[in-house]
Amino acid sequence: MNTPYSPTILIADDNPTNLNVLFEYLSAQGYQVLVAEDGTGALEQALYSLPDLILLDVMMPGLDGFETCQKLKESPQTRDIPVIFMTAISETAYVLKGFSVGAVDYLTKPLQREEVLVRVKNHLSICLLQRDLKSEIVIRQQAEEELRALNAGKDVFFSILAHDLKNPMSGLLGLSEALVDTLPSDADETTRELAVDIRDTSHQIGRLLLELLSWAQIQLGKLEASPQVFALLQEVEFAVAFVGVEARAKKIQLVNEITEPVDVYADMRMNDTVLRNLIGNAIKFTPQRGIIRISAQRKDKFLEITVADSGNGIPENRLSKLFQLGENKPTYGTGGEKGTGLGLPLSREMVEKNGGKIWVESTLGEGTKFHFTLPLAT
Repeated sequence: MNTPYSPTILIADDNPTNLNVLFEYLSAQGYQVLVAEDGTGALEQALYSLPDLILLDVMMPGLDGFETCQKLKESPQTRDIPVIFMTAISETAYVLKGFSVGAVDYLTKPLQREEVLVRVKNHLSICLLQRDLKSEIVIRQQAEEELRALNAGKDVFFSILAHDLKNPMSGLLGLSEALVDTLPSDADETTRELAVDIRDTSHQIGRLLLELLSWAQIQLGKLEASPQVFALLQEVEFAVAFVGVEARAKKIQLVNEITEPVDVYADMRMNDTVLRNLIGNAIKFTPQRGIIRISAQRKDKFLEITVADSGNGIPENRLSKLFQLGENKPTYGTGGEKGTGLGLPLSREMVEKNGGKIWVESTLGEGTKFHFTLPLAT
């Protein structure tokens, strides 16, 4: 069983009567009470016992209360102990001198026991709060140091990933495409299916790697937008070509309805990621022989890009969670494809870093439309 903590109070006074009265009264209130009859004794007791509060008489032989308080505040061990002066002199200059050497309060003699108790309780409460605050600050500083160390480790980890995995992954993607394209016309069906599976799996792994690296860079504050003027039409054509293999595998028609050359001002790499994510997501949830349309229209100073599919649609209760990391659980597509759950949250981060917005509209059984905006080049 834990014993309740009882604060310790040191009383320093050269008057034995005052000492006895305060000792008995405060002891009866449940405090641990120490006594000293002069300033030197008070310093020795304070250094040895480290009390929670000191009641210090001003007029004492040898070291007076002012000198004693000043020495207490000069010592690292005792400087944070609150000191309340006890004196019969109440002139303003005298009181101010006490505050200047570090006292927190004054009690005027003859002492009133009820007043003593109230002042003692108040300053002990303040002292306890200050100690708790200092402990909390120390804990927070330690947590911040640990977090900085973790983030430094993450920086190294993701740098290694970016350097050591991206280039080999690009080579694997190229080789898997070449494997399918160079198969002899008389290759058996099993060999052809294995080659296609290798190619498709390589694309899935490559997309996951890029999404993980981009998301990690954003969370660590390493991925910043570098906007430039570029033609959106060309970027859409690149994105359509990139995901074309997946679309053809499901016999999905990709229709680029953007015919007007229009320039936007955004980070080209981020825009490419967003387009590939949205079009790839549409392919995933569109059934065989479906259709996906990519369109754009001017809205004030922005260009609104839309990726619309003829898929199954999204339940209304999931729409608000699609762009939230941890809420958007990976789901299987119409062809059994499994996503990462990172694509849409990553797209939201990138669109917003370029000053745009992203949102979704969907009707069950009819399809889904993802919209996002980019600043027009001026």
